Amino acid sequence: SYCSRTATQHVRSTQTIMADFVDKQFSKDEVADKVLEQYDDETTRVFYQCVMGGGGHDIHFGIYKSPTDGVKESSDYTTEWMMTQMEWAKPIDPNCHVLDLGSGHGGGSHAMAKRWGCKVTGYNLGPGQNALNMARCVELGIDHLVEARVGNINDPLPAEWTGKFDAVWSCEVLCHAGDKVALFKELSRCLKPGGVFVFSDIMGADGADEKALKAFTDRNATTFMGRPSMYVDFIKESGFKYVTWWDGSHHLERYFRGMLHQINTNRKEMNAKGVSDEYLNNWVTSLTDRADVQKAKGVFAWGVFVARKPEVGELI
Repeated sequence: SYCSRTATQHVRSTQTIMADFVDKQFSKDEVADKVLEQYDDETTRVFYQCVMGGGGHDIHFGIYKSPTDGVKESSDYTTEWMMTQMEWAKPIDPNCHVLDLGSGHGGGSHAMAKRWGCKVTGYNLGPGQNALNMARCVELGIDHLVEARVGNINDPLPAEWTGKFDAVWSCEVLCHAGDKVALFKELSRCLKPGGVFVFSDIMGADGADEKALKAFTDRNATTFMGRPSMYVDFIKESGFKYVTWWDGSHHLERYFRGMLHQINTNRKEMNAKGVSDEYLNNWVTSLTDRADVQKAKGVFAWGVFVARKPEVGELI
């Protein structure tokens, strides 16, 4: 099954409901602990790798090409599309160093290291996720190219990173950032002149009421959900040159329903690895609501943004 590729987990004797954020959004200072609860508990790692990753390491929303594509295939296509956008904004080669902000299970890091032979530094809050990431790097023979550091995106990035990176990659992480402009300014500091910033995120559609996004925020540790127009403004306010925004929102409903299919198909296997029915049932309710409201009202947005740090002397 899709879940069979996940690492063996210890079954918990006491089952708890994790990542239950009903009617809650968090401050910049609070959100890091909640993100760890959402993603880095051993049972939630099993859930995300199965239900969003399809057994792989790309834990994010997907792009569909074929009627037979599942969540794993669509997630892989997203990674491919983001890399294509990155290399058209700036050619990436083995001499480049990429920062993978919020690297999670490492799918993006692995793909970039394999495609370009470049060095990748992952910066991620969860040590358990980082361990999965690096174990997979060893399997792929790319552990000499990839490292995964523990870090909080809501804190200033390391001072020694000024002008260090040729590119920044971030896949569905910025919804957890409390001050997105401050973070973007930090990323600009860490990029070399001419460096590229490529990111995807789940957002509210422009004009969507925050209450309409409840099916997402009840299960995800968010501060506030951005909007596409907000991110364009944040890019410019932070001193980047805005390049493009690719809108993939039309894929979301199918992906939400694909996650439901993963739960239904792999429930027993996830139960055996410590994921409780109560946790899964909460997700079924949330995902059903999410898919239905997206079909009816299109309140969620998702896609890929590209920005560049200006060259020295280049007009913004």
